[in-house]
Amino acid sequence: MPTSTKHANTRTRTRTRGTRSPRRWTCVGCEVTVRYGADADAPARPEGWAKRSGRWLCLHCRREQAVEKATAKGDDGWASRRQALVEFELRRSPNEPDGVIAKRANCSTGHVRKLRMQLREAGKLKAA
Repeated sequence: MPTSTKHANTRTRTRTRGTRSPRRWTCVGCEVTVRYGADADAPARPEGWAKRSGRWLCLHCRREQAVEKATAKGDDGWASRRQALVEFELRRSPNEPDGVIAKRANCSTGHVRKLRMQLREAGKLKAA
């Protein structure tokens, strides 16, 4: 536990040896916080989170950004949002099976398969 010592009107926080502080991440988009206790094996980052410009974004907010980016081009229909989400998921997890990606994007495996082939042909996704 950190302790405080007082010397001539100054306070200094010192850390007791062997104590680890808990790991914590807060999303700048939705302000959700993930914490791991001091004794837990915390990962380098939570699953699906990414750091952009020094700020953490959760997976939900990253998906929302991908969809917003697609709809900013003027295509605001369900098809363009689904396409953006499938493309995001394929780039995030290129080795995941089509069925897993389809569940994440709420679409058919055929749509995922077709978009995966298009991305590979365009050189935007590596072949497995």
